[in-house]
Amino acid sequence: MLAVPGGLLDNRQEGCGPVAGMRIYFLLITTLAVMSGFAAASRAADLRGAPPERAACLSGPQSPPSGTSEFGDKATGDWLGLRGRLKQAGITVEASLVLEGFKNFRGGIRTTPLVGASTFDLSLGLDTEKLFNWKGGKFYVTLEDHAGRNPTQLLVGDLQVFDKLNTAPYLQVFELWYQQVLWDGKLRLKIGKVDANTEFSVIDNGLAFLNSSAQVSPTVFIFPTTPDPMPAVNVFFSPEDSYYVGLGAYYANRSVDFGNLTGSPQNAQLSNNGSFWIGETGVRWEKAPLLTNRGNLKLGLWGHTGTFPRISGSPQRGTYGFYAVFNQTIWQPAGASENGRGVRMFLTYGRTQRSITPIYQHCGGGVTWTGLLAARPKDIVGFSPQFAQLSPQAGLPFSYELALETFYQLKIQRWAVLMPDLQFIVHPGGQYRNALVGTLHMKVNF
Repeated sequence: MLAVPGGLLDNRQEGCGPVAGMRIYFLLITTLAVMSGFAAASRAADLRGAPPERAACLSGPQSPPSGTSEFGDKATGDWLGLRGRLKQAGITVEASLVLEGFKNFRGGIRTTPLVGASTFDLSLGLDTEKLFNWKGGKFYVTLEDHAGRNPTQLLVGDLQVFDKLNTAPYLQVFELWYQQVLWDGKLRLKIGKVDANTEFSVIDNGLAFLNSSAQVSPTVFIFPTTPDPMPAVNVFFSPEDSYYVGLGAYYANRSVDFGNLTGSPQNAQLSNNGSFWIGETGVRWEKAPLLTNRGNLKLGLWGHTGTFPRISGSPQRGTYGFYAVFNQTIWQPAGASENGRGVRMFLTYGRTQRSITPIYQHCGGGVTWTGLLAARPKDIVGFSPQFAQLSPQAGLPFSYELALETFYQLKIQRWAVLMPDLQFIVHPGGQYRNALVGTLHMKVNF
């Protein structure tokens, strides 16, 4: 078996023992039970405090319409009114839990065992205008706990990382930043520990997919996103709604462990020193020639000043690359909201030096259909191919890796989605047999 150069497959170390899967499923059952009880209590409180006609409406067999409750998309509701009062004061509290199970049916590294993982997020947002009469400011902090075994390393061996959340276990302050908006929204500054993928290379129409290449091109192999957001300064200027330019500077390398409580998520970085710089410009449209619906085009250029190990083994000072992202809504029914029913697509391209990383060129795309069935307007079905060209310097048996992903996301509650996902991966890692891997993904918003 050939070793993967550059450590890209091994830098997210496997963690947790065989009991992790049992812990995940127990957590799922417990979570659903607690949510059901809390939701029932909140619902009972709504009934007690509502006028007769309102109570009759709430106690009916159907769920309330989308606009009935401001926090109807949260499993724990309005906390008997406390959540609404906090929001009015400028304080927002959010929580979510993602539970996943993985099965490799054929190929890859191995087909057993079954693997489970969980990711829990708890966040706090402060609106400085409501709290302190300081206009345009926001403070935000997120605590994230990830547990489970890495299915890419354990089962499949793919370089593109078929599930965007999976890495070694950790508990960390995932993001911690302050943002200031100036000049009527034309200038935006953000400083702190930032997930770069919330600011740069945002593939709007790829967010529903699990494969990491649908979130950011794998050629940006040192991108400070999951699992390793980094201290940063970001500046965005939008002279008008249809155009923007942004610049980010991230102190991103293996020596930076700011906010890490357990685990070593910073090991996803390949350099022990240096900083990551990125610039992006983009245009947005509601309608354009030959494009009758909303879309955008983004172009980015990035570089890193650190020292990297070449595939050949010698050191290299600095690296760079570029990417392009195109998002477009193909069809929407009349009157649909921006994220409502419709068919959407995306295309991405990225390139970097072939001397450091096995994936030096990437192109991908995808299409989603929200509300394929009119009776289920929130469900999403999608398909995405992701093609990664592998460096000839890596000496791998195959010159490319291709991931084909399809999913169906069911809105099972206003606050929960369940998504079966299937991916066929050709030449995973450039060296393993073609793999067929299934994921059962569930997300609950509290």
